[in-house]
Amino acid sequence: MKVSKRDILLLVGFLGILAGVCSFLFIFQPTMEKADALEQENIQLQSRIADLRIKDANRSTYESEMTRMEQEIKEIYQLFPVDVREENAILLAINQELIAPLKVQSVTIDPLIEVPFLEGVEEEETQISYEIDAVEELEDYEGTQQSEAPLTVGGDDGTGGLNPYGLKNRKVTMTYEISYEALKRSVKNICLQTDRMVIDELTVVYDETTGLLQGTTAVNMYCVPNQEGKEYVQPNLSSVLLGTDNIFSTIVVRSESGLPDLEGGADDEEGAEADEAEE
Repeated sequence: MKVSKRDILLLVGFLGILAGVCSFLFIFQPTMEKADALEQENIQLQSRIADLRIKDANRSTYESEMTRMEQEIKEIYQLFPVDVREENAILLAINQELIAPLKVQSVTIDPLIEVPFLEGVEEEETQISYEIDAVEELEDYEGTQQSEAPLTVGGDDGTGGLNPYGLKNRKVTMTYEISYEALKRSVKNICLQTDRMVIDELTVVYDETTGLLQGTTAVNMYCVPNQEGKEYVQPNLSSVLLGTDNIFSTIVVRSESGLPDLEGGADDEEGAEADEAEE
């Protein structure tokens, strides 16, 4: 088959048009799309860089404010005792009996536990760290990195200043019999305590047989252990009366009758010897 020169020119023209269309569809158009995407990303990065430059210019203000807030946090923690023990809970119940007044029926003391954090704090801390890293990357890019210690968020121990000592609490649950006026005084008495505590739960039920209220109060007593320069203050238990009646009605062995009191020491022993001499 013989192809004329005219057909050859038409075939070459068709192939050229096809090559141009393919180049537009598979090369030029994707390149333009990528260029548009890069331009949009560049606009976003420019606004981001402007924001970081503003933050970097106010870096000293941020650092001073963070230092001030850390100091305020430390001062707040200083208001908490370093420990809350079982004797503190017992003294609170005795104090309630005297001030309200009320008749305590039972006291339940829970173990000391860590106070849980609020949700979302970790995410916020990560965002703050990201902002600082972005500023430092910008300084490295522009060659303006300052020769100073890296900025840390929070305390020296890397905890972010969120809970540097570890806030803890001990729950004390008291059940009691009380009047309405005494109930108001008991609530006010807890609010006036110097140690940090809060009423977690309060329920009262009217007792028709006595005309009084049967109540239950759960109090969270807070402490911050390991505070520098603070020690646990032993409460004064001299006002706590020790029972002398034998509530179990057990038989007293003869050899036990002359034993001195463990708290009395030598004075009680001398008294026991004098009684034996008189006998």
